Amino acid sequence: MSRKTLLIALFASLSLNLFLVGAVAGGLVVGQKVRAERPHPGQRPNPPLWRAGDALPPDRAQAYRRALRDQSPEVREAMRAARAARMEAWRSIGQEPFDPVATKRRLAGIRAQEADARGQIEEDMIDFAAGLSPEERKVLAQGLTQRPGGPRPSMERPR
Repeated sequence: MSRKTLLIALFASLSLNLFLVGAVAGGLVVGQKVRAERPHPGQRPNPPLWRAGDALPPDRAQAYRRALRDQSPEVREAMRAARAARMEAWRSIGQEPFDPVATKRRLAGIRAQEADARGQIEEDMIDFAAGLSPEERKVLAQGLTQRPGGPRPSMERPR
């Protein structure tokens, strides 16, 4: 093998190795960032209602979270009971005898129960907002109306 061929092979090998090291390092960095942004297994991300107060001043954000946390245990229990009842209604589809009318009636009752609980949550949030300054209310309103991940494009077709 000539010296020139050996030198070309050495540079090709060096280039390939540097490329591979860079690819592995980049993959590790990107993987760490993705892992840090994702919730841990078994941990649910904060719901939008919880995150809505994040942009408020720290003392108001803490008060907002406390207001959500301190909501009446009856409201939380009603939501849990509604979720459990819905799962039971879905399970009833696979059981015999299956009564579609009774299942629909049951789901309608569950929806009404959830609507009552959500209504109580909304009333509590309005009561909290009543104690904020106009600027803080604007920030909270934006937090409550902004979708996770920022604004989404309109689904309407251009005319």
